[in-house]
Amino acid sequence: MVNPQGAARWRGLPPDLPAACAQLVIGMRGLKDRSGLNLTELAKATAISKSSWERYLNGKQFPPRHAVRGLCRAARQSEDALLAQWALADAAWSGRGHPVSSRSDRTSPPAVSIDPAVPDGPPATTPFVRPTRRALLAASALFNEHPMRTAAGIFLLCAAMVTPAAVLHASRATTLPPAPRPPVCRLRSCEGRNPRTTACEDPTTVASHTAADGTRLEIRLSPGCRAGWIRAWPTHSGFRIEITGPQAHPRTAVGTARPVGKEVATTAMIAAPDPSNLRACYYPSLGRPGRECFGGTG
Repeated sequence: MVNPQGAARWRGLPPDLPAACAQLVIGMRGLKDRSGLNLTELAKATAISKSSWERYLNGKQFPPRHAVRGLCRAARQSEDALLAQWALADAAWSGRGHPVSSRSDRTSPPAVSIDPAVPDGPPATTPFVRPTRRALLAASALFNEHPMRTAAGIFLLCAAMVTPAAVLHASRATTLPPAPRPPVCRLRSCEGRNPRTTACEDPTTVASHTAADGTRLEIRLSPGCRAGWIRAWPTHSGFRIEITGPQAHPRTAVGTARPVGKEVATTAMIAAPDPSNLRACYYPSLGRPGRECFGGTG
């Protein structure tokens, strides 16, 4: 067939192109040639890039439906026939139509020489892309038509995906600390226990006293365990400390060795339902009279 005046001399289509797709490309080429538009004018008229039209018309990329409609509008021709061809090609390419015949049965247009005046790009050796990339191609075509709106849509989509993740991360970061452990003993169940090895983790000093010989003493209380004891920093050996309280057995500690440095002496624990009734006494020397006492009120 003789091309109309000014028609492009087209590159041969890829040999493995399905027959329905090849017929669609031939129809699009013919419509473009009859319109008298070159690729630059066609790109401007359809708002689709020139490089995209080169791929569509050389069989290197499957044309989206809106591109076929845009070509018909630019050529001022009815779109019904070409859209019907597009539907058949789309079904063949995506595998929804009847099985495509073997390569030897496909109809391919004869190869013609290339018109140097029409830049058709590199040789058409790449077949139509696989269906897994169809969404990317559609997005590319949409971006070519509406770059600003497409970019804004992508930004909003990313924000919608990131925001829930940020909220989840913030909720995890503000998780309340674990609740404190319950005390291992309480009131009478603490009596006789060593305060240094019993996990009563909230002790406070409710009263303190410094004896005449310089020994410093404190009445310690654990509100959680509701138990008390004496803590002392003796200055010599041979002393005795005792803590008493109502409805509790007295607890005594005797120092028989000379303290080293800031060594601490403690009594065992007693029940302390009312810390103000706790009473501590210090006996500076065993076998000698004299004592110094103070209570839980200071």
